[in-house]
Amino acid sequence: MSEILSNSMRFNRFLAKAGLGSRRVCDDLIQRGLVTLNGGIEKNPAVQIQLEQDIVVFQGSRIQLEVHHHYYLLNKPAQVITTTNDPYGRTTIIDLIPVQDRIYPVGRLDYDTTGVILLTNDGDLAYSLTHPKFQIPKTYAVRVLGQVSQDDLERLPLGINIEAKTPAIAQVLDHSYTDRYTDVRLVLREGRKREIKRIFMALGHKVVKLHREQFAFLRVDDLALGKYRELSSTEITKLKELANGYQG
Repeated sequence: MSEILSNSMRFNRFLAKAGLGSRRVCDDLIQRGLVTLNGGIEKNPAVQIQLEQDIVVFQGSRIQLEVHHHYYLLNKPAQVITTTNDPYGRTTIIDLIPVQDRIYPVGRLDYDTTGVILLTNDGDLAYSLTHPKFQIPKTYAVRVLGQVSQDDLERLPLGINIEAKTPAIAQVLDHSYTDRYTDVRLVLREGRKREIKRIFMALGHKVVKLHREQFAFLRVDDLALGKYRELSSTEITKLKELANGYQG
């Protein structure tokens, strides 16, 4: 059944629901003038689209709302770009999921980072799962060169300054040492760009291996690197409950 509840919708939400990307991505497309509205450039993401009469075009094709949403869970390998296409011809996560649906990643993982990532054409859910205010937990296994002191590990939940914003906060679940490395499992709830690498860089250590074990409640223990599966209806419902702040 269609999710359209009225005859108008914000420009950015319309594009997100049509499967072009999260609302952040759609804001960027609009503001760069890459989407036309009734034959002209409209750079205001908040303008109202009249669903039954306005004509929206992107890359030569008219954009219409997606009625059926699709959700995939991928165990991302290293040396794969978290994007829908790459001008340099490198492998993208879209290349690993040979489906006809227009889908895009929920958030991102670095080129050399492995593990859990979601792909969908549900722009509203993607927005909620990636926006910092929703505090969706992501669990990582991190290998760091050198011995991270106990004092520095205890600083992580208090916040590490990595930029001129609020400190980056990480919850440490456990850690262990070898002769050359410190292995740490931690949880992030914001997901800034290269956040974990920048946290340990601020402490004087280099991350040499990074794997996302879990996104919310989803894991990829049963998926080999590069493999994917569709989410079950139960998993989709639970994700939407989390995105809506349900705590039951």
